[in-house]
Amino acid sequence: MSDVKYVVVLPTNPEYDRVTEVAIRGTLLQEPQQFSINFVNSPSCTDNITYHFKVNIPSQKIIQNYKSDGEWSASEQQTVLNIFDGKSDSNKSKNLGNINGGLDAANNYSFTEAAFSLEFKLDYENSSIRVHQRRGKGANYVTEYETFFSLSEIQSIQVWGDIKKINQFSLNYD
Repeated sequence: MSDVKYVVVLPTNPEYDRVTEVAIRGTLLQEPQQFSINFVNSPSCTDNITYHFKVNIPSQKIIQNYKSDGEWSASEQQTVLNIFDGKSDSNKSKNLGNINGGLDAANNYSFTEAAFSLEFKLDYENSSIRVHQRRGKGANYVTEYETFFSLSEIQSIQVWGDIKKINQFSLNYD
């Protein structure tokens, strides 16, 4: 996998400013293969990763694991149908149909870029992270992962892989 594409360093006082939710919305490159979001225990070193969330797009698989002292744990794999379908918002295609007869505009617009919108909810009491996919005004449950490290050890969040652009990155605190 390629270099890190996006990094956010969390507040330095996690005892008082605990992140409870991370929302990431972005666009993947055309014909993306994979991307990952890492909840890392040090902004400058990836030897310890509390949570590694990776999406293999062609196989529609989610891989989850952690890294301790530079060694990956055994991964958990799940097949999730239609988490990323490789298509842009269907409203865009409907709107393009109304522009200049629609056909020329539609032919010049690429529907192969995949957009994603994910929420990660951190549960400190149970040392777990729940993942939801945002769709419109709602959210669909994707997965939950019980972490090896304490969530309070997370110092940064890194996005890797076939990322074109991060459109939104937000943090909620308790």
